[in-house]
Amino acid sequence: MSSAHHAAGDPEEYAYLWDGSEPGWILFRGKIVDIPTIFNRITREILLLEDEDEWRALTEVMRSHDVPLLDGFPAEE
Repeated sequence: MSSAHHAAGDPEEYAYLWDGSEPGWILFRGKIVDIPTIFNRITREILLLEDEDEWRALTEVMRSHDVPLLDGFPAEE
């Protein structure tokens, strides 16, 4: 599993998370942080944002685009 760190920016630059151009992105609820984790089920990559407010806002945008929200870490496909 890998992770990518990103600095603050326009949420639309992350449209690949919900527009289908890069498949596999989902959200899952962890046990430690109250913000869902942004995870790609295909590449096993976690997207980490440095700014917690941006992270929270991005997950809300993803949910508004019907990105699945799971209650735990997804099993390997």
